[in-house]
Amino acid sequence: MVHGDIKPDNVMVTSYDWLFITDMHPYKPVHVMDDDLKSYNMYFGDLDNNIRCYLAPERWRSPPQVLDENATLEPSMDVFSTGCVIAEILMDGEPLFDLAKLTQYRKGSFDPKEELTNRIEDKTMVNLIL
Repeated sequence: MVHGDIKPDNVMVTSYDWLFITDMHPYKPVHVMDDDLKSYNMYFGDLDNNIRCYLAPERWRSPPQVLDENATLEPSMDVFSTGCVIAEILMDGEPLFDLAKLTQYRKGSFDPKEELTNRIEDKTMVNLIL
C-alpha cells in the first residue's frame, strides 16, 4: 500500500473483499498548513472543485505550528481516508467530507455520524466507517 490521499478512482475492491489503495503521486508532503490552500490544492485538491477532501485531520497544521520535513506518513492516515472512500461508495458517490466540512470536523463542530446513519442502512458499515 502506498500512503497518500485517497479518492474513489484509486481504490479497488477485489472479489475477495480486499481493498487495494494506490497513489500515483508519492511525492506529496505529509503535512499541510491550513492557512496555505494553494499548497493543499497543488497536491491534494482542485482549485475549481473541492467537493471531496479525505486528507486525515492529523495531516493538517495550524499556525504557529511548523511543518516537520522529517515527518512520516502513518497507517492511521490511510485508515481515515479509506473510511471516507467506503462511505462515499455506500452513499452512491456522494462525498462524506468536502474541504469546509473537514475543517469543521477537525475543529469539533461537525460529526458525520448522523449523516452516515441517515444515508447508509447497514449499521455495521456505519460503525466500521466511524
